[in-house]
Amino acid sequence: MSEPAAPLEPMGHLDRVIGTLFDPKPAFADLAARPTGWWLPLLLLMVVTVGYIFAFTQRVGWERFMRQQLEQSPRAQQLSVEQREQALQQQLRFVPILAPIQGTVAWPLITLVTGGVFLFVFNILLGAQLTFRQVYAVVCYGNLPNALGGLLAVVVMFIKDPADFDLQNPVASNLGAFLDPTTTPKWLVSAGASVDLFSVWCLLLLGTGFAAAARKISWSKSFTWVVITWVLWVVVKSGATWIFS
Repeated sequence: MSEPAAPLEPMGHLDRVIGTLFDPKPAFADLAARPTGWWLPLLLLMVVTVGYIFAFTQRVGWERFMRQQLEQSPRAQQLSVEQREQALQQQLRFVPILAPIQGTVAWPLITLVTGGVFLFVFNILLGAQLTFRQVYAVVCYGNLPNALGGLLAVVVMFIKDPADFDLQNPVASNLGAFLDPTTTPKWLVSAGASVDLFSVWCLLLLGTGFAAAARKISWSKSFTWVVITWVLWVVVKSGATWIFS
């Protein structure tokens, strides 16, 4: 009679971060059993985001970006040259200060809201019995590819000429990077920007993480519902862009 398999040794937080990116199945199995250490991927996301903002401020500068935004805005084009310049100077007073603050608080807010949405999807719609702690841990670890995307964007920033750097599409990893923002409807650019290699990576990780946490739900079902939720978000985001553009 064979002996029962010994329980797997718990992963360290750093090992789990690395495992999430390169060997996600055992990493999320460990996370399902011990939904701790969510603070480490969250901290990495915050540090990379704030570092990216500071690098952009020093390397490229906000004035060039804000001028491009005004040039692409139909509403701004209705203003006189003097009014556009005045609006630009007002924005330049606050953006360099507010951007790092927004970068600091953005990921905690994003992960909390995302966690609440997926808690509803998996517990109410699919009948899983997940705790918010489990869901939140999966969301934090599942977004780690965005940290790699941010680091890659910083590298690209220092390789390219600052005049050619695109803050909204620094790595050209999404469909929106291949659309002309001056001739393409803004809602379509927004939708295209959502179809991103790093976003797809995140979706795959989230599907794996939730399947590991809710054992009665298969990976295919978990991933399908993650994608459905993401598609609904893209539709809402693109619709808001269409309304307010």
